[in-house]
Amino acid sequence: MRFLKIRLLLVTTLMCVTALSGLCQEFSVESLFFLPDQTKESSGLIFLNDRLITHNDSGDEPKLYELDPESEQLSREVSIEQVRNRDWEDLCIDQEFLYIADIGNNQGDRKDLKIYRVRLSEYLLGNNSVAADSILFSYEDQTSFISTPLSNFDAEALISYGDSLYIFTKNWADLHTNIYSIPKAPGDYQANKVGRINTEGLITGGVYNPNTDEIMLVGYDFQRAFLTRLWNFEDEKFDQGEMARYPFDIQGSFQMEAIEIIDDTDYYVTSESNDFGEARLWRIHTEFVVGLEEGFDQSPLIYPNPAGRSIHFRGSQEPIQAITLYNLMGSQLQYWKPDPQQSKQGFTMDLINIPEGVYLVRISTRQKELQQRLIVVQ
Repeated sequence: MRFLKIRLLLVTTLMCVTALSGLCQEFSVESLFFLPDQTKESSGLIFLNDRLITHNDSGDEPKLYELDPESEQLSREVSIEQVRNRDWEDLCIDQEFLYIADIGNNQGDRKDLKIYRVRLSEYLLGNNSVAADSILFSYEDQTSFISTPLSNFDAEALISYGDSLYIFTKNWADLHTNIYSIPKAPGDYQANKVGRINTEGLITGGVYNPNTDEIMLVGYDFQRAFLTRLWNFEDEKFDQGEMARYPFDIQGSFQMEAIEIIDDTDYYVTSESNDFGEARLWRIHTEFVVGLEEGFDQSPLIYPNPAGRSIHFRGSQEPIQAITLYNLMGSQLQYWKPDPQQSKQGFTMDLINIPEGVYLVRISTRQKELQQRLIVVQ
């Protein structure tokens, strides 16, 4: 991982920033804790089954590390069988698979770019190693592979959207990001260029939030870290919707490397260790996203999670009016309407026809809504 040696600005945890749209937005950036030494070069991040899953970039073993955000300790290490960590840079998931992006390309000279695909049901068995298959690719518009420090074919951000994966490049030459699409099936492909955005900095991580139908990109420039928000786009035309850029100052390393959703308004972000500070886990709270109302009892409404052939809903004093199950693209899969007695006492719902994967459960009452991520393992 290459980092620009630049001076560190003042620390600010609550700020008002001007977006490209001209709106003034307020959000908070909170330092949660320093990452364990084993993950000091954290470069990808997902939040699954109440655990953060991360990895280091080039130089480490081909491992995923699970981190308990409550205890701040590592809880599991998982080796990916028969692969190499050439330069792992990001993680993402869909209903069936976990994707590991071996796409770091600092000098623009790699001819072995790939994305490893791990079946979620196998990962969730809890073993200390798991198999993966490979998606190989090259960029359709790259004609030269001469090593250069100013390449526009470095990349560190990968998202899952629909039936494709999308790479957001880290352009050293022009500080933009190019967007490429790749199929999710194993094979050898040319990545199709589908867009380009002037991010005014280096993009180092990305995530699609199905709750709000927007993309959040994280990165840094010559002075500070920044968040870039994309919304109101159609299909894969991410560069034709609306965009806003939110720079922020933090203490220590501002080399932000990965971002993952917590809910409608909040995101986990990791920063990598460098001369300015140690690797940390941060939490970004965004006021510009309209979130779901709070007010439910803080104990889990649904359990077990991961679930098998059924799921139980805890009784609630405020009657539950509807429960809707969505996939991560926001498509409705099931709709349940419990009667008032069931809502108070608790009830069990059948998941026999739901394939293994990751889903969103939206629980609605008359005045509020709660959305939780659900893992199904049959």
